[in-house]
Amino acid sequence: MDRNTPVAAWLVGITAMLAAVPVPGLAAEPRPVSDEQLYAKVEEAWQASWQRFYDERTHLFYDFVCSYDPAKRLAALPTPEETARQHPNRNGWGTGMEDCAISGGVMLSMICDRFAATKDDGLRPAAQKVFAGMVSLGTLSPSAGFVIRGICPADGRSHYCESSRDQYTWYAYGLWRYYRSPLSSPAEQATIRKIITAVCTRLEQNVVPENDYHIGREDGTFDGLVDKMWENEAHEVARLPMIYAIGADITGEGRWQDLAQRYSLEAAVTSKEPSTKIAYALLQQQVSLEALYLLEQSLELKRQWLEAMRLVAGRAEGFLPYCREYQSPDGGEIDLDWRTWPTHGSMSYRVPTRPAVCNRDDRTVRQPAEAALVLLLCPGSSLTPEQLQLIRLSIAQVDYTKSVWYGLYYTQAVYWRSVRLGLIALPNAPRQ
Repeated sequence: MDRNTPVAAWLVGITAMLAAVPVPGLAAEPRPVSDEQLYAKVEEAWQASWQRFYDERTHLFYDFVCSYDPAKRLAALPTPEETARQHPNRNGWGTGMEDCAISGGVMLSMICDRFAATKDDGLRPAAQKVFAGMVSLGTLSPSAGFVIRGICPADGRSHYCESSRDQYTWYAYGLWRYYRSPLSSPAEQATIRKIITAVCTRLEQNVVPENDYHIGREDGTFDGLVDKMWENEAHEVARLPMIYAIGADITGEGRWQDLAQRYSLEAAVTSKEPSTKIAYALLQQQVSLEALYLLEQSLELKRQWLEAMRLVAGRAEGFLPYCREYQSPDGGEIDLDWRTWPTHGSMSYRVPTRPAVCNRDDRTVRQPAEAALVLLLCPGSSLTPEQLQLIRLSIAQVDYTKSVWYGLYYTQAVYWRSVRLGLIALPNAPRQ
């Protein structure tokens, strides 16, 4: 058809008009993001983390905010009475304080990356606050070596009695990163040695065949749902030797090194097998593999850890494009009180079902950031231009002033690891 005919011209016009209409769920090609824009957005995420998700009474970062009203932002967290009843379940799943140990590890390791990239001594007070919360999680329990998930701000002590291998993974990793950072003081390092010794001792005593390799609840029972540390799926088996290897590195104790070696041979082989399609689980696997790779003395085992890390990176990269689906919350009034949510069964527990606004944030902010961290943790990995563009987009597009879910901890971790690796430049700083 001749493009100069009236019908052809009409068709061309209609086609152009339709192409300009946004399709739901399909993001337009992202515009380039400047280094200045990226830095400004990460600072916005930093401020939102402290002003909206952090509680000074516990020095912890919580999972979601229940209101845009600053006075009510964390008002729906569990009460001491509810935790005493272990309501709604013994993990505190769905309540907003189930992942404080994980988030503390993410934030503390992020601050270490930020300091490594900037040498900014002004980060010390923030690091000390995060560390104080981590200390509480590792020492408040009467059961030695038990890592608490989260603490009620109302009394600064109450908590749920069950933990998980996920909490232990990020908890040990965050403390290890801080221990090795110039940010930590000799007194803080001594505290870390005591905490990690207690954790390793608990694992040595409890993670045995007689207990089906469970860490054990605070009350001394061993049928926890997610605290089994050995004879697990591929993405979980490196957690146990990783914690022992960290214990050996921090304390210099040969017994922890012997235990790390006992489990490492099998874990290195099993870690290469496919097992999960969940972003946060892949990231936790990569965190444990990175620590083992960096601490490993055997060249053969080091090669196997690296091989596993590359395989995990390949499995995670598919989550990066989820960031294209991001839509900012409308900023209207929210009332995210888990007590009002319908519940669903998760294993043998009843769990409040989080609403769509939380699910959207999880899928389009947290999961792409977790995938990016998996890639960035892999030594020697190179990002494609498209992957780096998606990483920049995933950080810059988020309206952190309206975030209700805790993906913003991870976008900051991605940014500062990228800066540390020379993949993203600070404004007015030369590229490496």
